[in-house]
Order: sequence, then C-alpha cells, then structure tokens
Amino acid sequence: MNIYTDWLHGTSSSITQWTLAGRGAVKGQTQLHKALFFTTDPFFAKFSGGQSPTVYMANLLPGAHVLDISDPGVTCSREDSEQLRAAVAGMRPGKGNILCEYPYNWNKGWRTGEVMKYAPRPGDQMMAYLAHMAINFRDTSEGMQAWNTVQMITRQCIEDIVDGAIKVGYQAVAGHEQQDGVTYPILIVLDPAILTPPIKI
Repeated sequence: MNIYTDWLHGTSSSITQWTLAGRGAVKGQTQLHKALFFTTDPFFAKFSGGQSPTVYMANLLPGAHVLDISDPGVTCSREDSEQLRAAVAGMRPGKGNILCEYPYNWNKGWRTGEVMKYAPRPGDQMMAYLAHMAINFRDTSEGMQAWNTVQMITRQCIEDIVDGAIKVGYQAVAGHEQQDGVTYPILIVLDPAILTPPIKI
C-alpha cells in the first residue's frame, strides 16, 4: 500500500488542526477512539463521517513511524505483524476479537479488513443471536438494542487495535477495513503530529 498518498477523514465537526485532545468524550453515545481514522476512498470517508459530513485531506510527513499491515509478511515483516497481534490479543484476553488471537486469522483479517469487525467465538450463541437481531430486526426496539450492543463490542475490538499499536510504539497503522462486503484502505493515526494540516475538500 502506498501510505504516502492523500488520506481522507470524514467528520461532522469543523477541523482546523488534527488533534486527539479537546474533541469531547463521546460521539453519539459511544466514547471516541484514541485515534483518528482515514481512508483513501471518498465514499467511505463520507460514510464514516456521520450526518452531513465534511471531508478533510492530509498526508503523512516523512519519517513517521507507521506499520503497513495491509498484507502481513509482504508490506511488513511477520515479526512486526506478530508483535502487534500479541499486543492486541493481550488487551482483553478472552474477550477481544477472535481474529486477533490466531496468526492465520489475523493476517487474513488485515488483507480483507475483517479484523476491524467483531468475530464471535464458535458456540457463542448470545453473539449469534445479537447479530441476527441487529441485522434482521433493526426496526424493532430489541433489534436496535442488539445493533447498539454489537456496535459497542466492535468499537471495543477496534480500540484493542489502537491500544496495542500505542503499546508497541507506532504513530500510525495502515491496513484495511471491511464495510458492507467492500474492503477499503485505512490509516489509524495515533499521533496527529505526523500529519500535514487538514485541507477541506
């Protein structure tokens, strides 16, 4: 993946500088991530930006400490991939995304973007039920509750990736995220100092 490209960030807020501080504690009813998320795809940037999104562009500054894990073993070493995987799996042992617990699933998950989604453990009937309700009955109160629960669990799994990358010492991680069956390039920025100033597009 070419990480030195134009990265897009969709948001319903007005941005004059990239920061992780002073953004407020929550987005809707969920806590904000400890990272900024970018993509190269204009549609996905707008989709991720909430209602009435504005899209901003930035580039990585030379010398940024970035792990490109979009194709583990090719875009980064297997050792670097495994170091991050172990850190992520250790954030909430037994509670996180099962895709982060096994190298094969982890590597495949970064290529497809599925690693950014929660994968239930085999036999986890409660999660299977919640997913069923969230997908098929979202127009009911029970289905909406299930949707919110699945979104919260997915958010926690993404935060495990953020926390693991911070622990290992990266300023950003480049990979993929899957949304509605489509795989998009993403950049998870942990240190906004590595970005050029935001340009509204």
